[in-house]
Amino acid sequence: MAVITISRQSGSEGNEITRILCERLGYGFFDKKMLAELAKEIGWDPQQVEDLSADLHHVKTLRERIASVIQAPEGPAAGGLLTYDEALTLAQVQHLILEAYNLGNVVIVGRGSQIVLADKADVLHVRVVAPLETRIQKWQTRLALEREDALRVIEEHDKAHVDFVATYFEKDLHDPLLYDLVINTGKLSASDAADVIIEALKKL
Repeated sequence: MAVITISRQSGSEGNEITRILCERLGYGFFDKKMLAELAKEIGWDPQQVEDLSADLHHVKTLRERIASVIQAPEGPAAGGLLTYDEALTLAQVQHLILEAYNLGNVVIVGRGSQIVLADKADVLHVRVVAPLETRIQKWQTRLALEREDALRVIEEHDKAHVDFVATYFEKDLHDPLLYDLVINTGKLSASDAADVIIEALKKL
């Protein structure tokens, strides 16, 4: 009934690794669909929950809105407050992550799951990284982008993830102690990375 959380840099093959893991282990994937299903079962509005949890591109906008209700001028890290709706929705997302954990045999990508489930002994927390040039090449190949555009996509995605974790959990996404395993896909293929994760999972 073990669970895997995956945090990944943009272009590091984290999504492909997740797909392979779910296929090889027969695990479920905590995605928008599962999020909506769990929310409905509890009687919550799936769209309201999804607005905060899924699209990390909205984090910058959320931070700007949050700034308007922060009491200290230094920003959220200085003790600012979320709006009531944002705090409520974040609590709902955390609850749904715990519901997914209780189901077991699931891979949870992002959404601060490595922090929400930090105290669970049967969860393997994985961080997937890759050299910047490798990630640029991935985006160039995937979307036929110029190098500058691929770099911009990576920087925006990575910043959104960092800001999400810093704003809502007051943690540093890059802190290695948040993870049990850090995998560099500049050295390993997605398939090999999945093999390493599966072997580590057996040790739990």
